[in-house]
Parts: sequence; C-alpha cells; structure tokens
Amino acid sequence: MSFSQDQRDFEMPAASVSLSEIPIIDFAPFLSGNADDRLAVANKIANALHEIGFFYLVGHGVPEDLRSAIFEQTRVFYAQPEDLRETVRATPDWNRGVISLFKDKETGLRLFEVFKVQAEYPENLDIDPIRAFFGPNRWPEFQPDLEVAAMDYFDAVTSLGRHLLHAMALGLDLPEDCFDAFFDKPISQLGLQYYQALPPTANAQTSNIDPHTDECPITILAQGEVSGLEVRRKDGTWISAPVVPGAYVINVGDLMMWWSNGHYLSNAHRVRNLAGVDRYSVPFFFKPDASAMVGPLPDLVKRDGAARFETVNVLQHFMRWLEQDYAPREVVVS
Repeated sequence: MSFSQDQRDFEMPAASVSLSEIPIIDFAPFLSGNADDRLAVANKIANALHEIGFFYLVGHGVPEDLRSAIFEQTRVFYAQPEDLRETVRATPDWNRGVISLFKDKETGLRLFEVFKVQAEYPENLDIDPIRAFFGPNRWPEFQPDLEVAAMDYFDAVTSLGRHLLHAMALGLDLPEDCFDAFFDKPISQLGLQYYQALPPTANAQTSNIDPHTDECPITILAQGEVSGLEVRRKDGTWISAPVVPGAYVINVGDLMMWWSNGHYLSNAHRVRNLAGVDRYSVPFFFKPDASAMVGPLPDLVKRDGAARFETVNVLQHFMRWLEQDYAPREVVVS
C-alpha cells in the first residue's frame, strides 16, 4: 500500500453521507445476462471507478456460507492467546502468517493486524528466495479448520475477480479478455484483518490504518458487521463507507489506474474503528502474475494521445513495499 503524505488526510473527519456517493451495483446481470445487460453493468462500474474509485457489489455470486465461514475463522484466530498467534508470525524470510502493522507508541496497543494467505506456487521458489509470493502458507496447528475455510473462500473470490476484470475491460471499451493474459498465476493475497477499537480518548489524527491507496489492480473487501472504512472524495473531503449487508466493497489500486491510463481512480482510504467493539474485515487483493509488466494499455495510449504512467514489473514493484510490513508504524493514539 502507498501511504498518503498529505497531513490533511490525517486530520479531516469523515462525513456520513448518502450511500449514493458510493454506488451499489448489482452484478447478477453481468454474470447471467445478455450482451446489453453486461455492458450496462460494465458502464456503471466504469463510472464509479472514474468518479470515486469505489463501489458496493451485490449479486456477486459468492456463497454466503463461504463468507460466514471465513469471518468465523477470523474471529476464532484473533481470540487465541497472543503466544499461540505468535507461532504463525510472518517473518521477512517467510512472508506468510500474522503481522502487526500499526501500534500505539505509548501503550503497544495493536491497532491493526492481518493474517496473510496467498496463492502457493512452489515450483517458482527459484525466483522468489524469500518466499514472499510463491512459498507455502503458514497454517496454525491450533486451528485446523482455518486452511479449508480460507482456501475455499480464496478460490471463490478469485473467480469473482476474473469476472470483474472482464467488466472493467468492457467499461474501457476494450475486449473483455484483455487482462486475462496477465493473470495466469496471480500472486493474490487474502487478508484476515483485525482492528481493535480506538479508545474514546483517541485524537482526530489517529487511524487504525493511515490514509493509503492499494497497489493491486482490484480489492474485493468483505467488511463484516462493524463499519470503519472511510474514503476520500476528489475534492479532498472524506466520507464513511458503512457496511451494506451481503455486499462487497470493490476498489481499484494503482496497477489498474496505470493500466487504464488514469481513467480508473486509485483512491485514498483509511480505517478508523470508533464503534467501541473489535472490527474484522477480509479483503482479497487480486494481483497479476509476478512476471507481468503493467503500464498504460496501448489502445488507451493511442486513444488518449500519451501514456500518463510508467511501466513496472509486478514482482519488483511489490518487493519495494515488502519492507514496510516489517517496520510497524507507531502512532500516538491519545
């Protein structure tokens, strides 16, 4: 993730606004409708991604029992004693398992923790010696049901991600399969995330996770039951993105913005858990192949007259951000 350097993003409170600011889009007509139905949905998605970079998705086809199971396993994991959770702590030489990203400088309160699950490609370890993207996952011996729940869910949202790629391509007036070749062995990541409630004395600048944009092309976020996600408007003001039961929050990250030559917005967002209870969320970061080169698509460069972004290699790009995971950001909460 790319963290904001603008102090205003830390200080400005989020307004509660109509859900229309982040549109709710029914994906069912895209999954089962005719060509006109699919194009209509694709255009709604394209408009949302151009205006704010986020939308809610219903009719997505992911079974509710899979969503319920992964949230139950997330709650079970973070209810375990810390010494047990430490047995699956992620390390720089094996980037799988649980990691703390934000801590209160004075109390040590862990404001944000995530258990990382990724695709496994053991045959590619020769190009990934630190097992950052291709190695095996760490599974806790004390929680044997986690692996099945996580991988079943991983497969379901991977399938949804491929459909979303097709819709986003159509929304750019491109062939719907134009992204497929970049996702042969995607190095995607599932995060089982835990946000402790901020104390009532928390200052206005404190977030569980600071304002940032995502790096991956598509994030598929299941919010759980507790709100806390906040999104920046184009004018710099912030709005809340409350929970819509059964819906996903979809946003695009930097790589999709670069592919689209800026037609899709990778927008800043943050989390402030002010609910007084623990918050759980499960984002899926749909990433391309490690070998993929990502830059403005040629058809869009021709249409727009110039490339607005440089081309990057996916593996090299994500390696740049790996170090920050092992240097937890300390903040002063009160």
